[in-house]
Amino acid sequence: MIDRITRSLSARVLGVFLLTSLVYVGASRYVFDLVWGTGYLSEVIGAHMALHVEYVLNDIGLPPNVERAKAIVDKVPVDIMIVGPDMHWESDKRFPPLDEVPFSHSRFLVPGVLYEVQPWTKTIELLELARYENRAFVKIQDGPYQIIFASPKFAEPPRPQIATPIIAVLSVIVLTGCYMAVRWLVKPIRWIKEGAARIGQGDLDYRIPVTRRDDLGELAADINRMADDVHAMLEAKRQLLLAISHELRSPLTRAKVALEFLEDASVRENLMQDIGEMERLIADLLESERLNTRHSKLQLTPVNLGELVAGVVDADVAGAEGRVTINLPPQPLTIQADATRLRLLVKNLAENALRYTTPDQPPVEITVRASGESAEIRVCDHGRGMSTHDLARVTEPFYRADPARSRVTGGLGLGLYLCRRIAEAHGGSLAIQSELGCGTQVTVCLPRRTGAAA
Repeated sequence: MIDRITRSLSARVLGVFLLTSLVYVGASRYVFDLVWGTGYLSEVIGAHMALHVEYVLNDIGLPPNVERAKAIVDKVPVDIMIVGPDMHWESDKRFPPLDEVPFSHSRFLVPGVLYEVQPWTKTIELLELARYENRAFVKIQDGPYQIIFASPKFAEPPRPQIATPIIAVLSVIVLTGCYMAVRWLVKPIRWIKEGAARIGQGDLDYRIPVTRRDDLGELAADINRMADDVHAMLEAKRQLLLAISHELRSPLTRAKVALEFLEDASVRENLMQDIGEMERLIADLLESERLNTRHSKLQLTPVNLGELVAGVVDADVAGAEGRVTINLPPQPLTIQADATRLRLLVKNLAENALRYTTPDQPPVEITVRASGESAEIRVCDHGRGMSTHDLARVTEPFYRADPARSRVTGGLGLGLYLCRRIAEAHGGSLAIQSELGCGTQVTVCLPRRTGAAA
């Protein structure tokens, strides 16, 4: 969770916003202290405060006159307490004990940076300020007397201190608004990321939504145009491949007819083998391209999978006698599938396993079984196996683990690719496990219910 947050672009932008805000507040405070902290602002406010204190002290008199103090209490919303050697008077009996009120001198009104002591500073030094139980207190020392003012009056309830909660709520609202705004700004990035992944996986029909006219909208439009270009290029290549494959069939047929009249049997057999390999290549290419197109359709019918596998091995796989062991389920395993293409899949897997199994090695094992909601065909040989590098690419078209093609190994690099496409067209999958020197196991999983993807 923490790693996801730290990697989130929205969280990072919001973090930059918060950091910028803190730097701005700190810089503003520094500038304020630099400009106003020289004592100018303290001098202006302190001088006016001293003038008002002198007015009040003159009005109350020395020794303090209680009647004048009562007159002040009647005019302004304050309570007054006068404490001296010969008197103790207070306008309200709810005045707290003075030793509980945390009075102190103001450092702002009498700063230590003044260049010279002004007459009014002596008056300010008589002042002590405090806040206690949501009320403001001012104490003036006038000779032996202390005159204390409290505001608001004790007869009035103090105003609730809601400034801090309001600031906290506003901060949360502002931060939430900033986060939502950032999320909205970077929302196309998630679409672009998802679109790039799908297009990179081969879904060239997918297009990224373009709803904005900013840089991200232009980037999404550029990626869509790139997908259009790639799709057009691949389609042109596919059409060229299909055309060449179709055009090669007729001359190969004529060549086969002509070879029948060749007297040298050895040369005829070799040439027929080469032509047969070329025909298989063309057939595999055409079938692969049919499965790749969006318009290809499977001819789905109920197929007894065990019966189909046994029939293919007996009739279509050359050299399978005594070299293939078939394990079938005790009960018929019927699925909805294209029988012709499944026969091609089983034939390719069996021939591929036999190709890399020598006669002195254990026979190839073909197992058909039900596995949950799937039907499984497993072909296992005990040949030389494949490396991890070859295993990762063996189902790519025209990839061969053995680049030195020979009549012994044969193969054109299309067999496993075609098997994978047939399995995927049925809504299934093809998985390969292999280890050098230990053989290879190919597992095809097909849905037992109708679920073709093509």
